[in-house]
Amino acid sequence: MTTVQPDNTPRQLAPREGFMAEAPHLLWRVTRGALRIDSAPQGEASRFVRLALPGDVVGVERWAGTHDSLSQHALIASELVPVQANGPEMMLILMESVVVAHQRCREVVSLRTGPAARRIQALLLLFAHSAEAADVPVDQAAHDVAVPNLADLSDILDVAPETVSRVFGSLREHNFLQGRRPQKARFSTQALRGLEIVAGMSGAIVQRKVQLAGA
Repeated sequence: MTTVQPDNTPRQLAPREGFMAEAPHLLWRVTRGALRIDSAPQGEASRFVRLALPGDVVGVERWAGTHDSLSQHALIASELVPVQANGPEMMLILMESVVVAHQRCREVVSLRTGPAARRIQALLLLFAHSAEAADVPVDQAAHDVAVPNLADLSDILDVAPETVSRVFGSLREHNFLQGRRPQKARFSTQALRGLEIVAGMSGAIVQRKVQLAGA
C-alpha cells in the first residue's frame, strides 16, 4: 500500500476556500488572514464555532483524535504553514492552543451578543489588529482592512445580512468608515475604537465619545 506523505509546503487560501490537511495528525499555524471553524455533528447542520487568527494552530482536535467534526475555510486571503514539533515542543504548542482557544471563545461571545453595531465594531477592530499591515500604523491614518464577505459576517455575528449592511451604512454616515468594498473596509482604528453605541437605541445609531483623542 502506498503511503501518502504530508504536504509540508505553506498553503495559500483564497477567500472562502476550504482547508483540509491530507495528513490528519499534521498541525498548521495561521501566518496571515483568518479562518472560520465550524462544527458539524453527525445529523446536524454546520455551525460557526470560532475564528483562527495569525499565530493560531489548527488541527489540534484531529491530532488528539477527538470525534468532533470540524471544518475550516478562509474568511479572507490566508496562509498556513505546517508545524513540525515533537516532545516538549509539542507540549508547549498544545498548552498554547488551550489558552488561545479560551481567548477565541471569549471573542465569539463579544461578537454575538449586544447591539449589532457593537458586534461589527468588535469584529472590525479584531481584524485590524490581526491584519498584516506593518507599513500602516494601526492607530493613525485610515487604512484598508480585509474583512469577511456579507454571508460570513452574518453567520459570525449572528445578525441578519440586512442589519449588517445597515450598520455599515451608518458607520459611513458618521465617518467611522471611509470606504466599503467587497471584503475590504477602510477606517481608522483609533476613530473606530472611539465609537459608542447609544444604549437602548438601534444598533445602527452611533456617536463619538467625548474622550475621543483630538476632540
